[in-house]
Amino acid sequence: MVHNISAQDRPSVEQTPGSHRRKRRAVNCEECRRSKLRCDRQHPCGACKRRRREASCSYKVLSSAPTSAKSHGTPVTAPAPTVLNGEVVSPSTPLRQNFAGTSDLYSELPISETTQAPLGAHWEVVLERPGPEYEAHDTLSPLSITPRMPLQEIIDCLPPKSCCDYLISHFFKHISPLFPILHGPTFQKQYVAFVQRPHTIDLAWLALLFSVCSLALNTMDESDPRLHPCWPQPPQSPTQVPATVSLSRRLLRTAMTCLLQDEFFIRHKFSTFEALLMVIYNLSHNESVDQGWGLLGMALNIGIALRCNVDQNLGPIETERRRRCWAGLLTLHTYQGMLFRDVDMSYLLNIKAIPPADVNDADVTEDGILLRSCRGEPTHMSVMMAKLRLFRLSTQICHHISGPSRLDERLLHEFDAAIAEEQKQWDSTYLIDGSPNLLDSNSYAYWCVLQTYAHHLYLLLHRPFHHSKAPCFLPTSRERCISSSVALISIHRQLYEAPLLRNYLWLLSGVTSLKALHAAVALYSCLQDTPAAVNPAYDLNIFREDLERLTVCMKNTSGRSNICLRAYHILRRLQVQAGTENPPTGSPQTELEGLFENFTDIREWMDSDLINWTLDGAFNISAT
Repeated sequence: MVHNISAQDRPSVEQTPGSHRRKRRAVNCEECRRSKLRCDRQHPCGACKRRRREASCSYKVLSSAPTSAKSHGTPVTAPAPTVLNGEVVSPSTPLRQNFAGTSDLYSELPISETTQAPLGAHWEVVLERPGPEYEAHDTLSPLSITPRMPLQEIIDCLPPKSCCDYLISHFFKHISPLFPILHGPTFQKQYVAFVQRPHTIDLAWLALLFSVCSLALNTMDESDPRLHPCWPQPPQSPTQVPATVSLSRRLLRTAMTCLLQDEFFIRHKFSTFEALLMVIYNLSHNESVDQGWGLLGMALNIGIALRCNVDQNLGPIETERRRRCWAGLLTLHTYQGMLFRDVDMSYLLNIKAIPPADVNDADVTEDGILLRSCRGEPTHMSVMMAKLRLFRLSTQICHHISGPSRLDERLLHEFDAAIAEEQKQWDSTYLIDGSPNLLDSNSYAYWCVLQTYAHHLYLLLHRPFHHSKAPCFLPTSRERCISSSVALISIHRQLYEAPLLRNYLWLLSGVTSLKALHAAVALYSCLQDTPAAVNPAYDLNIFREDLERLTVCMKNTSGRSNICLRAYHILRRLQVQAGTENPPTGSPQTELEGLFENFTDIREWMDSDLINWTLDGAFNISAT
């Protein structure tokens, strides 16, 4: 804070402009002062050595008299800087070799420095400094980033061009149809322009490129020979985090660095909107949906500010790009509505917007959009169109189950029929006579992804009716919960084991595993009903085997995903509780009844400390 100095407190010697002032050397170097790091006052200092910025380590000569906010000292030693795309880059600064910051992040600044710094500079420092706990856990949190980086250093963080080409090709072949917010030909033109003139690139678009490469890399195996240029040294041992996952996380953090340095909090462009949506989708399928929750709110506001939900008399390509991104924004909210069931997304249904065209990328040109005759063949946008319908349906269902109408059997059957109708449409689009299309393995993957939405909605919809102790028990609802739980676990196992789906193993790192965990809890809960209420035709050994396989799968994928690691611990506890075949006499049936109910909040799954593990016999699978 700034203190007012009275006349009697001022120095008795008048300081005129020509007066001699005693100079003193700055306590901290410029780099440490700017980044709020503790400086050991050497030259170069230890902090600059750790961050490989020895050439930028310099000290100012400051006047002992107070200076105004506009006064600046004179550098003692500093290399001649070069201005590159608005960034001041030292010509001798070595390239970054790693993305980890220093653990000693917060050293106090004098009061005069914090009060005299320009407002923009103050917030820049606040926003770009991560907390120690983030760096220690290698999180993908938006605040877990390194200090401000020159543009050349950011560009050097990209994989070699041959790898980037391969990752982009892989992305548009296997990933983009699941989240097709990008127009492929437009992105390719932007990428070619970047390769030709990298230093003129828009930082927000560069964030998009980093996120695309990050997502593609996370879907691949480090043994792929086409990725060898990415590894200066052979990848780490299999007991550690896979090299592809580690590099993918670094690229995603660099994407956030680009967005922050582009001041996306206050400066919005369409490229900002595209990049932010891709980052959120990346987070949802790598770490957890909850990490993207705050960013999703920002993306919604940015999309509205850019008027992406209304047509703006732009050309066909630009109009379609905005429609696609708005559709992608809505589908990202589907994750939140289904997994955080107490969050009402129904207000989004009132925002009117024209959906994107159900066509291939090549059909969208500057001359217009080529609408093909309806032949029943899927397009690049078919999965997105199905997800848009699911967004509307899931929003209505989640609004229903969160209100007083949740026990209305008429609405239960109406929603049940709506989900079944969607499933029929997917069967006709992606299956051949009810079987996977061996000539197009991607189509079967799309079918599996959409089915996880349907069965997850079934579980949410039938939950209040699944237990015989519930006042509104319906045997058909328990049958539905059991069949949908088994279906979700089966899809999870296929994504893990089936060679046909090898390119989609990455889906298990995010929301798909959350749905499978939900299914496991639902199955345990249904089978905990009284023995007389459990269908005697069930083969309980098969259910146990399904749950054991799911636990093993979660364990084997825990090195790639924190979600799978936490899910594994929860499933192991469930298995321990289910150690005996019959529930003991007098087991707390009222808590059994609420088991499924209490586990429908993702936040409890992700924090095992919130779970009550002391229910004696609560997770035992009853035998008949």
